Order: sequence, then structure tokens, then C-alpha cells
Amino acid sequence: MTKVNIPGKLFLAGEYAITHPGNTAIIATITTGLTIEIQDAQKNLSVAKSNTITKYWQFQMGVTEDQYTDDWRYVRAAIKLLDDYVTNHQIHSHLNNVNITISSHLNSKSGKIGLGSSAAVVVGIIEALDRHFHLQLPILTRFKLAGLAHLHVQKNGSLGDIAAITYGGIIAYQSPDLSLLPHINQQWLNPDIVDMAWPSLDIISLPWPVNWQILLGATHESADTKVAISHTQLTPQFLSQSQQIVQELINTIIDVNYHKLTIKLRANQTLLTNQLPTGYVTPKLAFLLTTLGDTAGKISGAGFGDNGFAILNSHNDILANTWKSYGIDAQIISISPQKRG
Repeated sequence: MTKVNIPGKLFLAGEYAITHPGNTAIIATITTGLTIEIQDAQKNLSVAKSNTITKYWQFQMGVTEDQYTDDWRYVRAAIKLLDDYVTNHQIHSHLNNVNITISSHLNSKSGKIGLGSSAAVVVGIIEALDRHFHLQLPILTRFKLAGLAHLHVQKNGSLGDIAAITYGGIIAYQSPDLSLLPHINQQWLNPDIVDMAWPSLDIISLPWPVNWQILLGATHESADTKVAISHTQLTPQFLSQSQQIVQELINTIIDVNYHKLTIKLRANQTLLTNQLPTGYVTPKLAFLLTTLGDTAGKISGAGFGDNGFAILNSHNDILANTWKSYGIDAQIISISPQKRG
């Protein structure tokens, strides 16, 4: 049996701008995520099960049908692309049928936590099958496979969450310009694209100060990132300012300058608040921001619900208790380790 633990993700800075190629975001991965188990099938049939999907999925490895609309669509796309890539490159004679069990920890009794469940699924399927069949695919190849599978289903996205979950730890991610790659009608399940150089793509692992802890504030108000992005027009000035702030934040993390971290996260938050529609800052998120004071933190991701966070450089129960009093779940999260390979 093969068992892998796949992290969730939390955007720290550079949201929205990252959806434009060549811009940068800082993304953390956290140990709360998915567990995927794979066993060789006893019969000539593969079965996939999940604690978040009512119906299981039966399929034949190597002959997965082109249906990407049901609850298993992300898993279907990831398996299809990996199988085609392995076959085309003669890495493995064939992938045997397997039983897949996906256990998600990205939900709570109050609802979704908003830490990247679909991204974790495609990354997890690629990583688990890579390990189970001893494919030894490079980490960049695994990122591209997971990214293309996710893009094929979702039709848009920066792939920043895919990169973070693939690489682990804290990353600075510069989004690629995939419009420069040859493709047909955005059919991204093309294994040939994996081996191409992706213009503007850059993924850098960042050191994280040992005494900085991330306090997650989950509102359990689900946000639709795709809708939020589609209704937002980003100006060249916004993109330029975001890029400058994020680059300064990268240096701040490397230099372990907490005071500057607070200032630059606040600047990124102000930039986002001034650019985005009023609904971006929900009442719960507005409360979270007003309680930060001199503590580093901001809204994470698309806004319109989901999460905010604070970065603590000393023990502080007051902030967590204050958030809880307003119906915001507060918990210190553990950063997942960086992955190699």
C-alpha cells in the first residue's frame, strides 16, 4: 500500500495579481489537507472512494473516459494525463489497476475551510501514483501534470495553489504565460505540453522564520474564486504595485524583519481593498482586519468570505479568542515541510 499526505494552501500575499502572467504571490502550505491511499486492485478494475463524495468511481486504468463534469472530474483528469504521459514517454510498461481512497481534512463541522481541496486532489493523485508505481518523475513534471489537469477541469487559474501544494513549505510563485504554449481549443490534457518550457514560470522555496506562527481565521463563508476574478478588472498600476510589495515581502521574510512584514502585508491589503468590489471585505473579514493592530496579517485568497490570517512572533491567545467571539474559527496552523525531487 502507498499512503501520501497532501497539504492544503494559504495565500499570504499577491492574490489577484497572480492571475496575470509574470506576477508573483507568496503561498504557504499547511499540514491540514488530504490523505491518499493506493493499493493494487485484486480484480481487473480500479475503484476510487472518498469521504467527501457519496458515490464511488469504477474505471479501467488506461481507458478512462473523457468526462470531466462529475464529482470525480479532477481525479479523472489527473489519472488520464499521467497515464498518457507515462505511456508516451515509455516510463512504465503500463499502470495496473488500483484502489484509491481519498480522505479529506479540508472540511469542518462548520463547512469548508477554503484551503484548496481541488488543487490538493490533483496534486495528491499525481504524487501518490508516482510513488506507487516508482515513476520517479521530477517535481517540476509533477507540478505541470497536476496543473494541466486542474486547468482542464476548471478552465482558469494561476496554478499557484498547485505549485504550493506540490512543493510544500512556503513558496514565491510567478505565474506562467500559458497563452504562449501551443494548444488546441484549451484542451490542456496534452502530455506534450509538460515537457515544454513554460514562459515566466518561477517557483522559489522561501525560508520561514522558526518563531513566526500563522494563526488562521476561518469564516466558513464560502467564496467562489472563479466568479470573483471574472468580475474584477485589474489595472496596470495595481499589478505593478502588487509586484513591488510582494518582492519587498520576499526580502522581509528572508531578512526575518517582522516590523516590515506588518507594514508590507498592510500595504498589500490596502491595495486589494481599494481595487476590489465592496463585497470583498465581508463583515467577519472586516472585524478580523480591525483586530490586527500591530500584528502582521490580512485576508487570504479571493476574499468574499473564506479566510484571514495573522502571523505571530510571540505567544498571543488574545487575538484568537477575539476572533472566536465573533464567530471566526481561529487555530494555529503548522507549515508543511518542503518537498524534494
